[in-house]
Amino acid sequence: MISSYLVCLLILGHQAAGLDVSIPLVAPPSAAQVAPDLFSFSIEQDRWTDWAGSTSRNQFLFNVLSNLAQLTGAPPRIRIGADSEDHTKFNAALKTTQLVFPAETTTVPYPEATNITVGDAFYQATQFLPPSEKDNTPSCILILIPHTDTHVTWGLNFGQFNLSTAFLEAKSILKAFSSSAVRNAGIMLDAIEIGNEADLYHNNGARPSTYSVTQYVKE
Repeated sequence: MISSYLVCLLILGHQAAGLDVSIPLVAPPSAAQVAPDLFSFSIEQDRWTDWAGSTSRNQFLFNVLSNLAQLTGAPPRIRIGADSEDHTKFNAALKTTQLVFPAETTTVPYPEATNITVGDAFYQATQFLPPSEKDNTPSCILILIPHTDTHVTWGLNFGQFNLSTAFLEAKSILKAFSSSAVRNAGIMLDAIEIGNEADLYHNNGARPSTYSVTQYVKE
């Protein structure tokens, strides 16, 4: 016997299959405007140089971001950090990034690094992002959009509560954005994110179970 629930699903499915939807090629005047950089990216810190490049730019990512900038009129905003930023340590002597990954599994083929040790070159790779679009953007578009530079937010390790690490990483970030390669490209530092999802520190072992946002602000 067929249940009434299944009958309803069959009727609704038949009705949906016959529904015609008209999609205009041009947005109507009443359409809401969205920021041209609404489509932006957050990149895990342990995969940062895989995406950006370490000694030279990753042409694939460069082309993707450049194409988006040409289509929308503004480069996507880039955030580098996420959970792995709280596993990042700093060693000024390093020229390349050192990563420690857990074993791959069938359910987690690309595990997150448990330890990331970086030097100045890690943050300097910011220079491989697309340069400012000002020279290629019509003046009428420049009036309508808030920026045409690539804007970046960098995360630093606060989860392990090692203030020396946090300080050295922040110093290296500022050093990268003060370099001529980054400044001449028009790549802007919007913010430094002090730890990732600190509201979850009391759950993931980074802080005691009583840890609160009030304590985070004090720290």
